[in-house]
Amino acid sequence: MNKPLQNQSGTVLAISLIMLVLLTLIGVTGTQVTSLEEKMAGNSRDQNLAFQAAEAALRSGEDKIENGIVSLSAFSGAPYYGEDDALPDHKASASWGSTNSLAHTDSIPLVYTQPRYYLKYLGTDDTNSDASINIGGYGDSSAGTTASRFSVIARGTGGQDTSQVFLQSFYAKKF
Repeated sequence: MNKPLQNQSGTVLAISLIMLVLLTLIGVTGTQVTSLEEKMAGNSRDQNLAFQAAEAALRSGEDKIENGIVSLSAFSGAPYYGEDDALPDHKASASWGSTNSLAHTDSIPLVYTQPRYYLKYLGTDDTNSDASINIGGYGDSSAGTTASRFSVIARGTGGQDTSQVFLQSFYAKKF
């Protein structure tokens, strides 16, 4: 009834080694997938930080215009660009130095570089005199008044300086 040792062929050992190789491949693949997903999540976080920083800088520029911190006579060169002033290349790092742009008022944590913005005066017109929109606000009864138009261009970075977001908004205000 008992088989002698000479009749065993080692099939269990071969199958065990094949199973071990397969489990090792599954483990290595799982580790690589997890690592890739962590990198993707980090990049998404950096992009979101950069967007939020640029959005905050846009709001700073709009607040500066709305609260009258800057007058129309100031728009004659960096960082307040006038109608005829050429804007710097927003993708060039030098465009965002302290002489060409303005810093966001509050410090934003976790970003590589604090967000910056510059303002451009686009002109004043009254082409809206027959329009039905109310530029002055809810309490103002005069629709279609003369408005000065501006552009705010902002740059925000994420946790790395390579994560950049550029945003632009257009803003009108009557003075």
